[in-house]
Amino acid sequence: MDGFEKRRDDKKKAIMQTALELFDQYGFDKVSMTDIAEKAHVSRASIYNFFESKDNLRRIIIKDILNDSIEKIQKLLEEQDNFIDKISEYIKIRTWYYGKYSLNFFFDTVESDPELRQYLDDFIADHRKLLMKFIEEGKQSCVFSPDISNIAIEMYIDMFQTYFLQNIRKREIRDRLERNPKLADEINMLFLDGLIQGNGRKD
Repeated sequence: MDGFEKRRDDKKKAIMQTALELFDQYGFDKVSMTDIAEKAHVSRASIYNFFESKDNLRRIIIKDILNDSIEKIQKLLEEQDNFIDKISEYIKIRTWYYGKYSLNFFFDTVESDPELRQYLDDFIADHRKLLMKFIEEGKQSCVFSPDISNIAIEMYIDMFQTYFLQNIRKREIRDRLERNPKLADEINMLFLDGLIQGNGRKD
């Protein structure tokens, strides 16, 4: 990437970050392109050149959040670190959004946009494949029990995902997670703890 491309990419990221903060703070409908341009210190024309419309800007922000999560998990799988350390890093990747930005903004946006609903479904499918690779590494590292079949694990994942996706639509659940980001860490740890070798069982 040459100097011009880097400056262009930095400007685009700055616009997205500014827009996300404003949408999160004031709500999508109350934020204008002028508001975004002024806070990001760019022209309105620059925003339209990059994103075409406010709706598309919001759509790209959500896609970027999901893409970033997938890329981080893929990178984590490639690293040769101790697997216990990888578990901690995986949980950080899975929960970094909680407490940082509004879950209401994220899920209200997805539910109002058919393209994003499909994108989220594709993200969930891609994440599931990466999670199964992560679990397989845990088995090979003798951290996760090798005796648990993949069929059982996939059913286990389905139960967690089904419960989460059904209940995250409720604002009460979103608010509880936003007020207490540590809660998301605990839920993810409980999920992985069910796979840990031995896990206090007696033969």
